[in-house]
Amino acid sequence: MTGTLVEGRVDARAQRLRDASLRLSALLVVLGAVDWRRGAYFSGALDPVVVAKAAVSFGGLVVAYALARSAGRRRLGTLSLWFLGTLLGGSTYGALAAGTLASSGVIVVRVTVLAATVVLLLRAAPALVVLRDLAWACGALTTVSSLTGLLEIRGGRLAGGLPAMAPNALALLAGIAVAVLAWRTVMGEASWGITLGATYFLAVLWMTGSRTALAMLVLGILLMVVQIRRPRVGLVVGALVAGAVGVLFAVGTGALTGFAERGGDGTSTLDSRFIAWRAAATLATSTWQTVLGSGLSMKIIPVTGQYWKDQPLDSSWASLLVQAGLLGLLVAVVWVAWVARSALRAPYPHRVLFVGLWVFLVGRSLLESGLFDASPAFLLFLAVSLLAEGASRERLRDEAASTPAPRG
Repeated sequence: MTGTLVEGRVDARAQRLRDASLRLSALLVVLGAVDWRRGAYFSGALDPVVVAKAAVSFGGLVVAYALARSAGRRRLGTLSLWFLGTLLGGSTYGALAAGTLASSGVIVVRVTVLAATVVLLLRAAPALVVLRDLAWACGALTTVSSLTGLLEIRGGRLAGGLPAMAPNALALLAGIAVAVLAWRTVMGEASWGITLGATYFLAVLWMTGSRTALAMLVLGILLMVVQIRRPRVGLVVGALVAGAVGVLFAVGTGALTGFAERGGDGTSTLDSRFIAWRAAATLATSTWQTVLGSGLSMKIIPVTGQYWKDQPLDSSWASLLVQAGLLGLLVAVVWVAWVARSALRAPYPHRVLFVGLWVFLVGRSLLESGLFDASPAFLLFLAVSLLAEGASRERLRDEAASTPAPRG
């Protein structure tokens, strides 16, 4: 009897260590993927910030590797990696021809490190545990960055303080955290802690002024809700009351109009994006560039006919056209559509989360960059892609059967 108790304590201690290591790896990989400087783009030069980010990402990879070695290998599909490899490989050849191989090659290595970390984490732990820990890491960084950013805000959009993220990048982290907390609520885990956490992250997202992120988050959550099989009365009543209060507040105070106009810029930001997108469509000067692009480091392109000379692309899809050419764009379109189809075939609890995250991440990518770059959006998209594959589906069913059925 004493031996059994000792073994139980040892097993519990080992499990706590694995859980802590998983969260540490998730935190490191997300920290290595976020921006540490606002308005700065990597050009190939190594400086202390670039080296530090590389060290943090590599640390996350090492911890994930140790976890995967000590745990049993969980089944995981690999077709997503073929999509990623084709996209990165074609872009690398394009960078070689365009003369951006040094800077683009570093970004390819960063993306590869992040992808390898995600794969190892998903092999080491249950799917939903990994996704929740990645969302926890996003929430932790959102909290620190937003609180430190409040010290610098002067009536404009909230940006990150530490790390120094742009408003849209901070909104991405907050949106991921809200999406997973909303999924937990839909699955019957509603609590005051989840409600307060979601409220705070929504407030952060609102203060960033990121209209695309908010719109796609709301759509993603709605698509989670409509998948509920047996909605609980409390959840329905609470959602209706919250929705009614939100509408009354937005209409009565004019907050929604002010948020949409965002300081009076109206649609000027979208008009500005169109200028960059038109320039992206005519940037290639050779067939090679048209097909394979100019490398992942091409994030700012020259524009003509304006009083400014260059501009960020601000769209994952316009960025792909420049960085990976028509081949990369085609691969990405097929990949994204295939993930959507696969997500709809996942077991119930996974499907609800996969659909919500897909809508938020892919919808946001239309007007924001980063879905196919070294970013938190890429981390979550790749995780959903790997788990939604047919080769991973049996594993998801086994994991869903081994956990208590959701009350939603």
